Order: sequence, then C-alpha cells, then structure tokens
Amino acid sequence: MTPAIPFQRSDLQAYLWQSLQLFNLYRIILAIGFVSLIKFNLDAQFFGIVDRSLYQQASLFYFCASLVFLVCSLLFKRSYDWQANVPIFIDVVALIVLMHATGGVISGVGILLIVIAAGHSLLFPGKYSLLSAASAAILLFYEHSYNLLTEKVTINTYTQVGLLGCAILVTSIVTNILSLRARRNQQLVESQAQQLATSQQLNAHIISAMHDGVLVFDQRYHIRLINVAARTLLELQDFPKHDTLYDLPVTFQQCFAKWLKEQKNSIILQLRPGGPELRLNFYPLGKGLPSGTLVFLNDIESETRRAQDLKLASLGHLTANIAHELRNPLGTVSHAAQLLAESQMLIPEDQQLVNMIKQHCNRMNTVIQNVLSLSGRKPARTEKIALVPWLQQFIKDLSIQNIGAPKITLTADKNDLQVNVDPSQLTQILINLCENGLRYSFKKHGQASLILRVFLSESPPMIILDVIDDGEGISTEVAKHIFEPFFSTENNGSGLGLYIAKELSQMNGTRLDYVSTHHQDGSQFRLTFPKGEANT
Repeated sequence: MTPAIPFQRSDLQAYLWQSLQLFNLYRIILAIGFVSLIKFNLDAQFFGIVDRSLYQQASLFYFCASLVFLVCSLLFKRSYDWQANVPIFIDVVALIVLMHATGGVISGVGILLIVIAAGHSLLFPGKYSLLSAASAAILLFYEHSYNLLTEKVTINTYTQVGLLGCAILVTSIVTNILSLRARRNQQLVESQAQQLATSQQLNAHIISAMHDGVLVFDQRYHIRLINVAARTLLELQDFPKHDTLYDLPVTFQQCFAKWLKEQKNSIILQLRPGGPELRLNFYPLGKGLPSGTLVFLNDIESETRRAQDLKLASLGHLTANIAHELRNPLGTVSHAAQLLAESQMLIPEDQQLVNMIKQHCNRMNTVIQNVLSLSGRKPARTEKIALVPWLQQFIKDLSIQNIGAPKITLTADKNDLQVNVDPSQLTQILINLCENGLRYSFKKHGQASLILRVFLSESPPMIILDVIDDGEGISTEVAKHIFEPFFSTENNGSGLGLYIAKELSQMNGTRLDYVSTHHQDGSQFRLTFPKGEANT
C-alpha cells in the first residue's frame, strides 16, 4: 500500500502519528459509549434496540478492536499507511452492524460515519479515503434494502439513506481537498523554514568571519548578535558577560546615546587614549516603529592601511622596475663623481659641484632603497630583547649626517623590560624617527637634542617608547597625513620614511602613533608594544 503523499520528514511523521493516536482515542471513547449503554441497560432507551444480542456482540468487538488499534499506534509506530487505513474499514463495518441492530438509519448511528469519513481523509487523503466513504454509502443502501425486504422499514425512508450517503461522500471529497492542500502548505512551510534556517546559518558564518565588527540590539538594548571582530575591537575578550548595551565600554554607550540624540549615523570612537580609532555606523532596524539597531564597527587604521596598500599595489610593480632601471645609471654617475673628486686639478667651485652631485646621488639611492623595500618586504624575525640596554647601544651607534654630535637622553622606569621584535627592523624604525626629530631640533635651535622615554603602562599593561624632540612640531592638519605614502612637507623628502616605519611596526605587532603635543613645542611619536609583550 502506497501513501498518497511521501512522508520523509521526521517532524511530519511525528505529527501524523500523533493525529492517528488522537483518532484512536476518539474511536475507543465511542466504543466505550456503546458498551456503557449495555452495562447500565440504557441501550433500549437510546436506540430502541431491535436485535440486542447483535448489538452486544458488535459493541464488544468494536471496543476490543479500538483498544488494539490504540495500543498499536502507541507502541508500534511502523506501517503508518496500514494503521491509518485498515481500522477505518473496520469502523465502517462495525457502525453499519450497530446501526442495523438499533433499527437502521432512523437510529442516528449512521451519522457517525460522517466523522469516520472526515477522519480518514485527514489521516490519509487520497484514493483509500474515498474508497472507505464510497463503501460506507454502499453498505448504507445495502443495509436499508435488507431492512426493506424484511419489512422492518418503509420505502419512504430511502430519502434519509440517500441524504446520509451523499453527506458522507461530500464530506470525504471536501476533506480530501482541504487535507491535501494543508499537506502541501505544510511541506512548503517546512521547505521555507529549512531554507531560512540554512540562510541564517550561512549569515552567521559570514558575519562571524567578517573583519568588520557587527552588533545588533533589540528595542530594549539587549545584544542579539555580536561577532568575533566586534569583541576584539571593543576589547571584550576578558569579559564573557555582555548581554546588554550597559555591559559594553562606557565610551561606546556614550556614542550610542549621541546617535540616539543627534541621529548622526557615523561616529568616531576611541576606547582609551592612544588606542585605535573606530568608526561606528548606526542603522535603525524595522519600518515605522524601530525594532532594533544595527551597528558596524570599522578600524579606521585598517581602512587607511588597506587603501594605502591598494595605492602601493598599483604603483609597486611600476616603481620597482623604474628603480632598477635608475640604479645602473645612478651608480655610474656616483662612481664618476667619486673619481672626479679625487682629481688634484679641481678648483674649489668645481669641488662644490662634485659634492652636490654626490649628495643628490645618495639621496636618489635612498629613495630607490625605500621603493624596493616597499615592493619586497620580508616578514619580521622577532626575538626577545632587553629594551633599555638595546636602546643604550643604539644611541652609541647612531650617526646622522650634517648634524654633528646630537644630545640624546634616555629615561626608563625599569631597566629589565623585554619585548619581542625584529632588532634590525626596530633599528630602521628608530633611525627614521630619530633622524627626523634631530633634524628639526637642529633646524630650530642649532643644537640637535632628543629624548627617548621608556615606561610601563599599568592599565592595560603595555610597554611604551616615546621619541620626543623640541623642533617646530606638526600641525593638526598635517598630522592626519604623515603616515601616508609619498606625503611630505619638504621639497627634498620622499614621503616614505614614516610610512615604512609604520608598516615595520605593524609587522612586529607594535603600534606607531603620533601623540599630539598642544601644551608644548616639538613632536612626540609613540611605539606601543601590546599586552602580552610587556614581560619584565
């Protein structure tokens, strides 16, 4: 026996078995009702029993059969199509026999066949439910014709039999149509629910893998979604409980309140002094009355670096080729200038011109080296170094052209601070910072001086290295662009020094920032070694 609709989903099968158990429960209650009339001698009063013996036997048989059907549906959940169809035909036969024992169609027992036909169409819509309804109508006519032949009823009662038979067939057909439509709708809903669950799972994976932070709040400011990037940007790794807006950093709450007040979608957030700047983009969810808020968190430094990387990627290959092509003639010119400088016949004016050629050759060679280092950067080879002794040796070895003997002061809270860096790359970073600082200090005062300050930040625990000069300083507008490639305020500058220093610091897991010094002259650059590097 093949079911009308294939039942493949476990939840649909559970629903069908539950419906069958409820119908079996109705069947046994009905059988108990028939048996109770015998027990309390009320059968004659209700139906006007014509054949009491047949009524008793049919009632007891129907009760036992109903009990078996209920037990099977509860304990043996196999062969649903058999358990849903075979008992229905037994219902039809038992009710026809009970109707015959109680005087035929006039007893009203036949009306119960309508319920049986409707239940069969709901449990198993299709040809078998239509067959059971047709069988019930045919048996009605057969039973009534038998009663007519035995002169138990009159011929004018055929109208009632015909109406009851039509009611059974119409009920079965209509219920079949509705049941089939309900099944299709249920399958469609389940398919859509499965697609929705798949989409939600896919979205969850995508959001979790996003580099940008994502936060979703409901209308009561409970956090409904937060991805890994948002936890990292908001520094929530050490705070497992963050269920509401009020569990997040106070600075973020202030930005949220500012957005609610001003409805300004984009707001800049800095969790702590010297920390990374975040761009918060707020979007209300729902139409009409807001049902929540979506917040995107973007690391401004990462955005800027990606833009710069794209810019350099487009120029890198071209500039590298140009640099290689320039190196050969530049080497020839530099070598010729050196040979010319050794000549004893040069007058002082020509010697000055030769020195200018050598100076600009060195400058062009420096630019070429910087361009080549950008196009072929190597990964950092970090090792643990004692920072203060390493800086003391760095100061001894530092030599800046055209400055003379610079005055460099080193101050440190502790002498045993250790960091994990690539020493050669840290040297390149500090040479760039110190050379700029000493040059601007010499330009302003005629004496180059610089301060290197090392200290340990307690909250959060980080090692800080400040490079401070007493030069002219950097304006606020210029400070926004100093780490951009090819940006320079001098005509003879390449605009790559600070950019390379920034890139090298990031390769070593450190941060290089410019610290505003509104209260004093000069410039201050800060190298921050993050948490986990502050070993003492």
